[in-house]
Amino acid sequence: MSTGIQSIRNIAFVGHPSSGKTTLVDALAHRVGASNRKGSVADGTSICDTEPEEHDKRHTLQIAVVQAEFDDHRWTLIDTPGYPDFISETQGAMFASDLACAVISCTSGVTFNLRKKLERAHELHRPRAIVVTHLDAENANFDETVQTIRDAIGEVCVPTLLPDGNGAAFTAVKRTYEVEDSSWRQRLMDRVMDACEDEQLLESYLETQTLTEEQLELLMPHAIEKGALIPILVANPQSGLGVENIYEFFRRFAPSPTEAEIEDDAGVKVTPQEDGHLVATVFNVKSDPHVGKVCLARIWSGKLGDHDHIHGPGTHKPEKLGGLYHLVGKTREALKAAGPGDIVAFSKVEHIGVGEAISNEEGAPRVVTAPEAPSPMVSMAVFPKSRNDEQKIGEALRKLVEEDPTLTLTNDSQTHELVVSGMSDLHLQILESRLKRRFGVEIETKLPRIAYRETVTKPAEAHHRHRKQSGGRGQFGECYIRVRPRERGEGNLFVDKVVGGAIPRNLIPAVEKGFVDACRTGILTHNTVVDVEFEVYDGKFHAVDSDEASFKMAAARAFREAVNAAKPVLLEPVMSVVIHVPTGNAGQVFSDITSHRRGHVVDQQAEAGGAVTLIKAEVPLSTMQTYHRDLKSQTSGEGSYTMGFSNYAPVPRDEQEKVLATEGRVHDDD
Repeated sequence: MSTGIQSIRNIAFVGHPSSGKTTLVDALAHRVGASNRKGSVADGTSICDTEPEEHDKRHTLQIAVVQAEFDDHRWTLIDTPGYPDFISETQGAMFASDLACAVISCTSGVTFNLRKKLERAHELHRPRAIVVTHLDAENANFDETVQTIRDAIGEVCVPTLLPDGNGAAFTAVKRTYEVEDSSWRQRLMDRVMDACEDEQLLESYLETQTLTEEQLELLMPHAIEKGALIPILVANPQSGLGVENIYEFFRRFAPSPTEAEIEDDAGVKVTPQEDGHLVATVFNVKSDPHVGKVCLARIWSGKLGDHDHIHGPGTHKPEKLGGLYHLVGKTREALKAAGPGDIVAFSKVEHIGVGEAISNEEGAPRVVTAPEAPSPMVSMAVFPKSRNDEQKIGEALRKLVEEDPTLTLTNDSQTHELVVSGMSDLHLQILESRLKRRFGVEIETKLPRIAYRETVTKPAEAHHRHRKQSGGRGQFGECYIRVRPRERGEGNLFVDKVVGGAIPRNLIPAVEKGFVDACRTGILTHNTVVDVEFEVYDGKFHAVDSDEASFKMAAARAFREAVNAAKPVLLEPVMSVVIHVPTGNAGQVFSDITSHRRGHVVDQQAEAGGAVTLIKAEVPLSTMQTYHRDLKSQTSGEGSYTMGFSNYAPVPRDEQEKVLATEGRVHDDD
């Protein structure tokens, strides 16, 4: 039915929440015959929103793939979440597609997060298009919206479809090329010719200042692919107005995989051809209750059969596919084979993860590097609600984390907590809901404990005699020690300065073990002691009652007394934070960091022509655990941030007292 790779249209739809993105995909899915009726987000019949959580919130929370063959073309339409919390899903969809289509509501304009998605598409070298929706809304104005888009994205944005009016007067859509008295017509052709590499055509255009329909159809996909043109389209997907025009535009002008400039990780272009080795990348993983793990992959070159053995990048043995599919929402359609340009799903492959390259030949696969997932910002300690869930929670969380590279799971060896990290509160709420629905596991959550450290700030001495007599052989050990602070990061050091046999040589290791154990369990709190020198220089022993346990106890208690005399301090983790905010909110964000979070700003820069401010700061982790909520409030949901560990720094005295009041260690002195 299709005519080859030139007929493939892989389009990812991105947008801000409530932009009409899913409604547009539903309308186009109906147009290409993927569904026999147009789905609706409002009544829960959308072909894209299939998860119960999506029905509850009436928002897309994971990618949905809709595929069909229609009108001599193979269509793959990918709906993506509007919330920035699920950016990994959106990023993967853009990576796998040949066109990233941004959907912008006329009533909202170009939001900060949508701008970031379009910038990410540009960084991935993916062509871009824009669809303006909700033009039938009161006070909607297409010309003003176009100007906002051009101010935010650039003058390469040019309308290729035009409405006949605004608000209630919006009744029809026309092609810009056909409106000869529109000033946009000439600018459209100029942009198309900016990417033209045919000298003869360029000379002809300079003379005539016009293009024929045939020339436009030949040149526009290349102009879009090269970024010389970002076409602006218009539609009201709810009523269907303009959907046919958008369908026609994509059919005629959207770039096919033959236009794509794809390179492997060695910088060598990947040519889409059926013969030769398979080059493909997994860009999404889902857990299906009926078939298990399902991988979504983009084939860049070569062919993949439904029962091929595939090789991943690791050392695992090749695995046989359990089937090959095209997807229509949650429905699977079996395939015998797929070739270059195809987006496919396959099942029953356990050792392939998101972002990994695959091949059906032995040896390391050729890698087309997938985008790196952003680091999770929000962490919660999780606990099973019941004893029955204790056995299931680990495996259930592992499967959900495997699906989403922006989720991480760690067992904190210091705080002894199971910690799940994600992009936001909403992200973790969805995780909790899926745990219960898919695996029957219910959890309780709380903010994770901060992994403080302890150290000393001046030298001190102490000694302790451990004596215990309870009939029969007793216990005896006495240690004299000194402690000193070391430079930050140098670690702990044990020094043996005992002379004259005051402590027998065979018992010195017990003294060191007492020191090591005390450092591990903490003196002020249950946190590790770091960067301390422990010197044992004298002691006493008893020929009968002294043993390893006695000297281990004596060393640990002498160390505690010395630390308490050496002006001990807590050290807290300090994070390097990079914040992107609309410039209008930068002052409030700056003040909050410095005045309320004990942070200091390292750098501040303007981006995106001054519309965005980048703030780099160093801030204690203890003040950042709920920062995502505050930043969202300060920037109306438009701000974003990343953070990573920087260093440990002393906790201010007043703050230390607060921590000790809740986490202070109570020692048994008997």
